[in-house]
Amino acid sequence: MKILHTSDWHLGKRLNSESLQDAHEKFLDWFATDLMKEEKPDLIVVAGDIYDRAIPSTESIELFESTLARFQQAEIPVLITAGNHDSRVRLGTNTRFMENVGLHFRTRINQITIPVVVSSEDFDLLAYGIPYLEPDVDVGDGEEKFKTSPKQHDVLEEAVRLINADIAIRKRKSKKPVRTLIAAHAWVTGSNPTDSVTSDSERNVKLGTIGWAGASIFDGIDYVAMGHLHGHQVVKHGFATDIRYSGSPIPYSFSERSHRKQVLVAEITKDGVDPKTFISRDVPQIRGMQEFRGTIDEFLSDKFPETNDWVKLVATNREQPQNVFETLKRKFPHLLELIPDYINDGKQGEENSRIAIRELTPEEVTKRFVHHVTESEVAADIAKAIDECCGTLRKTQSQVLK
Repeated sequence: MKILHTSDWHLGKRLNSESLQDAHEKFLDWFATDLMKEEKPDLIVVAGDIYDRAIPSTESIELFESTLARFQQAEIPVLITAGNHDSRVRLGTNTRFMENVGLHFRTRINQITIPVVVSSEDFDLLAYGIPYLEPDVDVGDGEEKFKTSPKQHDVLEEAVRLINADIAIRKRKSKKPVRTLIAAHAWVTGSNPTDSVTSDSERNVKLGTIGWAGASIFDGIDYVAMGHLHGHQVVKHGFATDIRYSGSPIPYSFSERSHRKQVLVAEITKDGVDPKTFISRDVPQIRGMQEFRGTIDEFLSDKFPETNDWVKLVATNREQPQNVFETLKRKFPHLLELIPDYINDGKQGEENSRIAIRELTPEEVTKRFVHHVTESEVAADIAKAIDECCGTLRKTQSQVLK
């Protein structure tokens, strides 16, 4: 049985000043024609963040609806979950009748234990969907509330507990072997949250490790099709369940410029999932993405060739000429960002080399920023306040994790 796994479409999103409508149309046209025709999937899984906004634009809604119509015409069942960018209510509106035509939306808590059943001659696949869960909203008293502590790990663990209870009942009634899949939208990690590869365009990947859930909660599920993180990755953990992020099909920030954007093709048999059978299909892009660093004069010289890619320029000049962005845009028509190099500390010689942000502590980054803006040394009282603020935040994170 073959599964196409994708997520984080973010229809309606803009990349700085540019619309991504053409990029989304190209991706979905390729997905709904070439990819589906070549792979002939038994199930399509879209793991959240269909739209970029809770109230999507008209053109985004029309593109999504036309894509759903193509899925339905191909008679391939589709499992769709809501992400943190989606409005669960709006995404789920008028979707209950779609079950009969193979379009299965999971946007409400009371739908979590309703699987999409895909049958083959020798086994049945139970595919469940968990929408993005907000502990502050989904925990408490009420019919559609979880009775657990308001933490990301605990609320997702409760959802999986309910699914496992349903799986147990269905296995007892089934005459064939049963395999299982869960589509979810969350930040899930193994023993170390820093193993996750995040990017600048993800919302609600919270500072530190407050917003994550441990991979152990999915123990016993054959395949977990994740959405939320925009880079494709396998969640590292110590048990048999295969947990993967498909990543977004389009780069949504310059931190994703080196990502390989793809759709995952997973194979499930009556014996489960064999990681060796996974295939990644590269998503065709309308243009590439590049970041250049140098002086304004260097950007205008032959040192940096003209390109039709999306471009970010990091200028090492202390001063920038007036209207320089418009001047540079004549050479780089898809120039999106022109920013000063905040990290360069102005020292001479070997110390003048740029230090990557990821190699600095939060205290150091903040102090360097203050130094750059004020063009003077950071005062002792301000440095102390920065140290105390960062220290308090670390202590708070540690307490939450305990």
